[in-house]
Order: sequence, then structure tokens, then C-alpha cells
Amino acid sequence: MSENVVRTPIAKDVFLAGDNLELFVKEDATLNNSYPVREGGYIVIPRAGRISVSGLSRAEAEARVKEALQGTQLTKATVLVERMSKSAQFASTPGAASTVPKIMVYITGAVKQPGTHFVPSSDGHSLGIYETLLITGGLGRLAQDQRVEVMRVNASGRRQRAIIDIRKVALGLADDPPVGEGDIIHVPEKVFGF
Repeated sequence: MSENVVRTPIAKDVFLAGDNLELFVKEDATLNNSYPVREGGYIVIPRAGRISVSGLSRAEAEARVKEALQGTQLTKATVLVERMSKSAQFASTPGAASTVPKIMVYITGAVKQPGTHFVPSSDGHSLGIYETLLITGGLGRLAQDQRVEVMRVNASGRRQRAIIDIRKVALGLADDPPVGEGDIIHVPEKVFGF
């Protein structure tokens, strides 16, 4: 008598041992780092401990990490995670192939880490402008988040400017427009009258 075994295929977009989980936390940039998924299927975050992520999708891992952080050290946590396989860790090495496609954006103004950034763009899904600002270090203390400027090259090769109200996006009152290759994102500083 043979036993029928049903095997569930392993999805390619879940975390597995050997992957790296890139973590971005809006409320505490000191947690922003790459954490290896250990053989036991968990990551170790200082002050939060072991968090099991093996077999979880990106959304499920975000929820699990958020729950752990809110249970140990933050009253509120806005969490973004990305999966990076072992081979993608060395993508900056010449000749190495990345499994996580990235696009280049330029970020200027009242942000914590201005400059050129390479942000994930996978499965036909681009990060939003707000998400991009979060994972690249976040806004500066004097950022004018209601008038973030995005410069993008149009079909005729000229740059067009759009103004995004990031505060509305953060509150869930507006959609987060997708970031594009070569976008220039400028966050102006608040101006105070004397």
C-alpha cells in the first residue's frame, strides 16, 4: 500500500534560509539593515530577538516583523522588507547577477541620506515615492512633506515636474505614485518667517 503525499510547491517570492531580509523601519532608522535568514528560518534583530520568517511572503514578513517590533520596542512601526537571495548580496561585484532588479533615483533636499540610490523594482511592481523615501533613510526634521517635487523624463525627453503630498500618502488619504528610473525626488525644507 503506497502513501499519497501531496507536495506544495515552494513559491519563489517567500523567505528561505540563506536569503537576506532587507528591513526598513520609518520610526527607527537604526533598525534599517540586512538580516540573514538563518538555518532555523528566523532573523535576529537586536532588542527584538528571533523572528521566524521562513516561508512567509513579503507582506506576511512585514506583518510579523511589525508585530515583534511593536511588542518589544516601538509603539508604532511602519515596516518595509525586501527579499535578497545570497547571490544578490554580491550584486555590486562586477560580473555578479542580481536576482532583485533595481532602479536608480536621485534624492535631494531635506532628507537624511541625499544622493543617488538604487531601489528595488521587482515583479513589475515599483516602489512608491513615499516608500522610496522611507527605505533611503527618510525625511529630515525640517522636511516640507506636503510639497515633494518629482522630476521625471517624459516621452519627448524633457523633464516634467509633479508635486506630491507625502503627508496624505502616509495617512492613507492618497495613493503612493510609483517611482521611475532616473527620477529626481526633491524634498524642500520648511521656511519659517521671522
